[in-house]
Amino acid sequence: MAFRALVIGVGTYDADSGMSGYPTIETSARAYGDALARDARWGDATRSVILSGDEARSADGVMRALHEAAAAAQGPEDTLLVVYVGHGAYWKDVPGGQVHFAVGSSRVNEPWTWLSSWYVYRAIRQSKAGLKVLITDCCYSNLLPHLGPDSPLPGILGTRSEGTCVFTAVSGNVHNAAADACANLPSPLNGCTPFSGHLLNVLGQGMSEHDDDLTLGALRAGIDEGMHECGVHDAPRMLLNDASEAATLFTNHAKGRRPSGREPQTEDDWVRELRLYGERKLRTLMREPALAGRVVVRLKSGDEQSRDLASRIESRAAALLSNPVDFVRYWSEIESVLLGGA
Repeated sequence: MAFRALVIGVGTYDADSGMSGYPTIETSARAYGDALARDARWGDATRSVILSGDEARSADGVMRALHEAAAAAQGPEDTLLVVYVGHGAYWKDVPGGQVHFAVGSSRVNEPWTWLSSWYVYRAIRQSKAGLKVLITDCCYSNLLPHLGPDSPLPGILGTRSEGTCVFTAVSGNVHNAAADACANLPSPLNGCTPFSGHLLNVLGQGMSEHDDDLTLGALRAGIDEGMHECGVHDAPRMLLNDASEAATLFTNHAKGRRPSGREPQTEDDWVRELRLYGERKLRTLMREPALAGRVVVRLKSGDEQSRDLASRIESRAAALLSNPVDFVRYWSEIESVLLGGA
């Protein structure tokens, strides 16, 4: 079982680049390195590489490090984690309209000096790791596609979708990711960018009502809740391709954890259960078809992750509700929403 992480933090540029540098970017990259070093699954020095400054100056240098990390995570039990913190840009007139990541030698309004996300995606897809996670803390990250087949990227590598996840600092129609530090975070995370600072705060404090390992769903929920409490940040985004919310990525460092042992009961309970752990208890939910239908309706009115969950449940409903009476009970709750195009 191999765990490989590559953290890229690009916050320093040439004086004539026309781009603003932010100390929060490279502070965030170092903080990711510290967090990984404290985590038993990532702590070995050979498992995590942090690129910043001269190491992240060229697209060639970044891509070489990425290919090395991807090549080291090649088994179904392996995990590949790639984190990018820096400037992001998007040019509609560049073929494919791909998001671009800045490297140290990038110059404003010169896309050929930036690193196209197409190449980053291609390198990640080449890994056969069972779980592949890309975390992007940059502007225009909301325009990044799924890592799997929903992505418009061509080629045979685009078919390798198993176990992929993309976290982005911004969602919806908000393109700008804040780079100024969040003063509400504890030191030293109050020197990081807001999204990375809140993510790292979840890793440092853990989640007291969660299991020993933090799932993808829990990480998303923890970041979302922390940023919401600040009241000044936009919500992050999570895209999954064949990776469950229940997939584990980090160790839960919360002291005195009190994981809830009771079964979900209400619609709220089930929405939270599904967002944290995916479909692990879907059969249990389907024992109450009408409740399942109401939960699907709730999910369909939520964010992108919730709507994806609803679609997955819908695709399995017929098989799980083999009794026609049960299916009618379920369908009666969602019919008006589906036929209304919601």
